[in-house]
Amino acid sequence: MHWGRLRIAAAAAAFCAMSWAAAPASANEIRVALDQAFPIRLSETAEGVAVGNPSIAGVSVQNDHFLFVTGRSYGSTNLVVVGANGRVLYSGRVTVIPDETDVVMVTRAGQTARLECTPLCRPRPDIGDGEASAAATAQIQGRAAAAGSR
Repeated sequence: MHWGRLRIAAAAAAFCAMSWAAAPASANEIRVALDQAFPIRLSETAEGVAVGNPSIAGVSVQNDHFLFVTGRSYGSTNLVVVGANGRVLYSGRVTVIPDETDVVMVTRAGQTARLECTPLCRPRPDIGDGEASAAATAQIQGRAAAAGSR
């Protein structure tokens, strides 16, 4: 009797594993840092890509089997990739998070400043920092504009 129950439990576990493997990747969550890219390799040819809110995350299609998701601003959205006959190859949430690697936060008199220390500390403005980072943000934007015009 004990072996019979064990066989039934093993069969049920195998069925659950097969069901999970056959299901589309709808429970997947991509966590990508702001201004960073996350690669996705597809097993089948993609024919369409949609992002729920492109101001939060963008998608760069390298070829029909490989794409990058880039964090544009903080928040969550979704990504759907479809293949032949509208078959869903990927469906999941994309959450854009801060990259706090090597970041030190200094709070003085109610003002918070972020410094990236790699190994020297330099201002690292972030979304929502306010007036304390306005000068650094203006410099970053000026450098980005100059680099784009070359």
